[in-house]
Amino acid sequence: MSAIHEGGTLGAVYTDAKGKIIDVSQSFCDHFLENKESCLGKYIHQLIHEQEADREIIAGQIGDVACLFRMVEQSECRVYYVLLRIDEVDLRNFKDWVARNYAAFRAKREKSSSTMSEIVGESEALVNVKELAAKIATSDSTVLLSGESGTGKELFAQAIHESSSRSNHPFIAVNCVAIPDELFESEIFGYEAGAFSGAKKGGKPGKIELAQHGTLFLDEISELSYLSQGKLMRVLQEREVERLGGTHSVNVDIRVIAATNKNLQQLVQAGKFREDLFYRLYVFDLHIPSLRDRKGDLMTLARTFIEHFNHMLGRDVEDIAPKLQSQMLAYDWPGNVRELRAFIERGMNITEGSWLEHEHVSFSTAANHPTAVGVVESSNTHQRLDEIVQSAEKEAIQRALKIAGGDRSKAAIQLGIHLSSLYRKMTKYNVD
Repeated sequence: MSAIHEGGTLGAVYTDAKGKIIDVSQSFCDHFLENKESCLGKYIHQLIHEQEADREIIAGQIGDVACLFRMVEQSECRVYYVLLRIDEVDLRNFKDWVARNYAAFRAKREKSSSTMSEIVGESEALVNVKELAAKIATSDSTVLLSGESGTGKELFAQAIHESSSRSNHPFIAVNCVAIPDELFESEIFGYEAGAFSGAKKGGKPGKIELAQHGTLFLDEISELSYLSQGKLMRVLQEREVERLGGTHSVNVDIRVIAATNKNLQQLVQAGKFREDLFYRLYVFDLHIPSLRDRKGDLMTLARTFIEHFNHMLGRDVEDIAPKLQSQMLAYDWPGNVRELRAFIERGMNITEGSWLEHEHVSFSTAANHPTAVGVVESSNTHQRLDEIVQSAEKEAIQRALKIAGGDRSKAAIQLGIHLSSLYRKMTKYNVD
């Protein structure tokens, strides 16, 4: 063994839920002499030849280089962080090397998850929320994160987890809107072998079991059906789970953090959300402010995204043109930080200079920005607001699909929405 390279990470590979690669970082390409275009569209097993794996660390190889990876499952994608590479190792003895060095490596590796200090912004509204989140992290009680879509609720959930006593255990994110009612039990509770036709040999642990001793993050919890809410409530109350087709229960030790962009109290009053589940979750209520309520953080966030995409896309953008800055500050950002990220990414894909200019970007609606590009012109201001928004949304989807070359997974990531949401919107707007 001639070389060991350690540090934060040596790059990252992003896949959709089925393991299809939708993005790779430039640092990954540099370290492994891979061409980004040749990686996109492959499946992860075609790139990383897995040798050994547990719930956190994967040992495998890229070409003739042995590596260790950490897989982080997020609500909209999976990220494979390359933590270590070992050159000129006899791959036949790689498993032995992993067994000898695994514990020591885990003890000193750096975390790749979000911490409170990494949440960008110093506005009073955000600082107050970060301080409260830090206090909440010291407890083990359930947390309900509320706020508009795109405000960064999952980022806060990860930060609370990383600041808690459970930080050395898994953080498992579940997007409730992406789980059909008929698959809820098998996905959340897991199943035993033979539980149903097509069940994996040996069964499969559910998300709750995977989060054992760690944190289970339930995003968009308001989208669970009333029936699924009852099943979840029973597990939270009894602190045990039984797999589908199983004969015994397993005790679970998890912290639950839920998130919603809806008013759960109103849903309870309307009979659409269980009151007992609401109060089970509503121990700590943390409201994440919208971007328009913390405009002081806007340019700091924008420049953070520019730095990120300079690295990812191989660009050398220095800053945002003053005229565009003024327009951005006048805009309300209904999609919040997620919209800002997509806004900057679109511009970074188009610009070839050192400044991000107005002609490189497009705002998503004309309703609150008179100079918005690529949406409804002033002659159409008699249109209803919902018609304007729908028209802008359809154009944004068409544009994202064009940029992604028709790859729907990449388009969903670019738009900052879940793949299932993209499919629904494509059907709604008759987009092929």
